[in-house]
Amino acid sequence: MYIHYTLPLRFSASDFTASGKIRASSVLHAFQDIAKAHATAAGLGFDVLMARNLIWVITRSRFRVLGELVPDVEYTLLSYPRRTGSLIYDRDFHILSPGGEELVVGASQWCVVNALTRHVEQTDVDFQGIYNPEPAIPEGIRRIRPKDLTPVSRHRVTEADLDENDHTNNCRYADMALEVLGLESVRELTMNFDSETRLGDEIELFTAPNGVAAGKKDGALVFSACAQ
Repeated sequence: MYIHYTLPLRFSASDFTASGKIRASSVLHAFQDIAKAHATAAGLGFDVLMARNLIWVITRSRFRVLGELVPDVEYTLLSYPRRTGSLIYDRDFHILSPGGEELVVGASQWCVVNALTRHVEQTDVDFQGIYNPEPAIPEGIRRIRPKDLTPVSRHRVTEADLDENDHTNNCRYADMALEVLGLESVRELTMNFDSETRLGDEIELFTAPNGVAAGKKDGALVFSACAQ
């Protein structure tokens, strides 16, 4: 039996744009919530890892919308880990209709980082069971290499942007990316997360050709995104 974890999922009206499309950050928040819940249920949650000065860090994510989502319908959110290396943990996601139809597929890459040194560590952290070898997105998550950047705006990190690690929540970077690209919603979104930002940090936001956005702090890349 594969390591599968499911949760009921219901979006509210605020998760949708004026044109009725699901917000990218709402999809990513749902993925983030089930990843956290599954890790906690498996004894690998925030408090357990922090007792060892370790934290989960997401490095890449991607999702693709296949069908229409609407408010106030109970969907099924399915997630499972796929460990592909000693340092990288792949985790996939599916949002299923009440009838079992795939409406959204997603993929992510995670690593375990020392909370003090911020360096990736090889650990014994592992989910018990059989890993599902079938990727939700067969082509994987590409590395975005933004070029020909055009500065657009700046964002000062506030308390509303922070996660439980007191760093900017990765879902907020999706909001920033779509804002500078002038998009309310997307059919597909790929994101790379390169470095962390904290309360008060200023992120310079850029656009680039082919639907690419990026954020930098003090000249160093924070995130990059490709929207379709």
